[in-house]
Amino acid sequence: MKCPICEKKFSPSDDPLALPFCSLRCKMIDAKRWLDEEYVVVAINPQKLEEEIAAWEAASPPAAEEN
Repeated sequence: MKCPICEKKFSPSDDPLALPFCSLRCKMIDAKRWLDEEYVVVAINPQKLEEEIAAWEAASPPAAEEN
């Protein structure tokens, strides 16, 4: 495996409590980034998504019928 923080290659058996990171240090670095809001999860408005899909479908040419 490859650590997503330091990119070091490691075996999952090296420190199973740190997975998916190579060490508890890298795990804590990741946690700090979440707490400092360096990472975010984008919220999706379902109503807006449906409107965008409908607009996209209306703008797309009709699919050719298969024989």
